[in-house]
Amino acid sequence: MTQPKHTHPLGYLQQTAKQLKDYWFLILLALWQWGNLSAFWRFIMVLALVVWLLVWPLLKWLTLTYLIGPTAVVVNSGIFIRHHQHIPYSRIQTVQRKQWFYLRPFHLEALQIETASHQDDEPEVRLPAVPTTVADTLNAYRFDLPLTPDSAPTTAPETTTPDLPDIRQRYVTNPHSMVLFALTGTGIIPLALVLLTLYGKLPHQWTDSLISDAAHWAVPLLIGGAILTLLVAWLGAFTWVLIRYYHFTLTRTSSQLQVAKGLFQRNTITAPLARVQAVRCKQTILRQWLHLQTVQVLLASKAATDDDNDDLVILPAIVQSHLYTTLNPFIDWTPPMAPRLTQLIVPRPARWLLSRNAVLIVIFPVLVVGWLWQPWGWLSALLIPLAILQGQYAARNTAGSLLTHQLLVLQTGHFWTRETFFVRKAQIQSLRVTWSVWMQKRQLAHLTVNVRHGNHNQEITLRYISAKQAERLYQWYKA
Repeated sequence: MTQPKHTHPLGYLQQTAKQLKDYWFLILLALWQWGNLSAFWRFIMVLALVVWLLVWPLLKWLTLTYLIGPTAVVVNSGIFIRHHQHIPYSRIQTVQRKQWFYLRPFHLEALQIETASHQDDEPEVRLPAVPTTVADTLNAYRFDLPLTPDSAPTTAPETTTPDLPDIRQRYVTNPHSMVLFALTGTGIIPLALVLLTLYGKLPHQWTDSLISDAAHWAVPLLIGGAILTLLVAWLGAFTWVLIRYYHFTLTRTSSQLQVAKGLFQRNTITAPLARVQAVRCKQTILRQWLHLQTVQVLLASKAATDDDNDDLVILPAIVQSHLYTTLNPFIDWTPPMAPRLTQLIVPRPARWLLSRNAVLIVIFPVLVVGWLWQPWGWLSALLIPLAILQGQYAARNTAGSLLTHQLLVLQTGHFWTRETFFVRKAQIQSLRVTWSVWMQKRQLAHLTVNVRHGNHNQEITLRYISAKQAERLYQWYKA
């Protein structure tokens, strides 16, 4: 590939779809004002919508060209202001390949390239519809592989990952674990809120008529409606997780991690092992009972914005007893067996402090709700015992230990979720120990470790741990 090329014409359709997704409300606004405008202003409004929603994406597609050279990726873009990007392969942080089902027959995919230099949430390079050979050529230059002829485009089958050099380890999720993972997802909460919001948007005459007709069934109707809403939300969240993580495959080479997943959109992310900032093992309280763990890696990029907490999921549902033996071959600086977290813990006499803090957070809203919506508002007082239990949960799950001279493990518990972080000393951006006058008397301190997280910062805080242990860790970091 020696001359700059345009993306495939399907790229224009994707640009148009994105424009419609971002500005769909303009069409609704136009329909709402249609009857109040004269014929002239209707013509002007339709013309403006056509230019903005159809012509503008066409101009963006016509002005976007790319070149995969032997040493760098070059991208030219911009309508009124031209942009020329030159990205050497050594600076590339992550490469993400997205292939929707309608792109597969044409051997096309969307390609995103990121470095660690950008500040916003967008990748440096976004090519909406290019041949799969583009990413193959890019990887060949990056890894010094033999080039394949551009005249013979190939695409990886749906159940495999693109070719990688020097494959050392591969892992495919267990279907039974994935079903349990989907059953215990928290996606039901936002979906239930969406359904309730849609119900609130229905015409009042519909809902008033339904309620009046079933007045004598008011309580059963209310309970049945709540159950139906939760059931639909749960089923939607369950299906979404299975589609999103369909045939999840993790592959490791000598220097790269590659994740491939998805049914309708096959999403493939390649990230250098050297750029992994930390490893996070995550469990909600439901998954603790089922002994399931989710493992993520924190990267200095936004390649994983579609994943949980913007972190790249590498093991979505792994049985806890197999966690460390499975993880270690992929990230060899993690421990091969479960670590003993006995150093950085909350002393038993100090555990009530975390419950006190949780109660202080909810007590004011409970009083306000109870006063304004009497008597039912006082049901919000049930949040107080929940806050106490959450504080105890956080205290019991706060722990940490210095595994080796270069590896630190920290564990936190918040919002009924336990998170365990494995952080190397070289990746710690800063370490802070703080205490108040009252904490100093009790020999307690807060320990905060900061790690690069996407384009921002991941703050890991252990509260009310032994001041002596916190100071010892501080001296370790200074050494």
